[in-house]
Amino acid sequence: MGNSSTKGRLGEDRASRFLASCGYRVLARNVRLPGGEIDAVCLDGETLVMVEVKLRDSRTFGSALAAVDARKRARLRSAAADYAQVVAPSAKVRFDVVALDGSRLVLHRNAFS
Repeated sequence: MGNSSTKGRLGEDRASRFLASCGYRVLARNVRLPGGEIDAVCLDGETLVMVEVKLRDSRTFGSALAAVDARKRARLRSAAADYAQVVAPSAKVRFDVVALDGSRLVLHRNAFS
């Protein structure tokens, strides 16, 4: 596959299709905010879901899920709070992670709070 941004985009495209097949409504992708970036903002029923997509070609540096470390989670929480405050202040918000380890894709619902 090419460089890492191409791989990332293809991984996010695959994750978005997967999320849609799971019944999520993908509202926005690559939302950039002062606090950080949200890979995908979705609706799962009435719940606003902030989705982090992580891609790992190999396990040399750990799993894709493990790459969503405390610092990354804090940035996502901050960006999600900014986004929700403007778009849906009273919405219930959840954080999911789509982990792509090689060709394996796993959705981790409510991965952190």
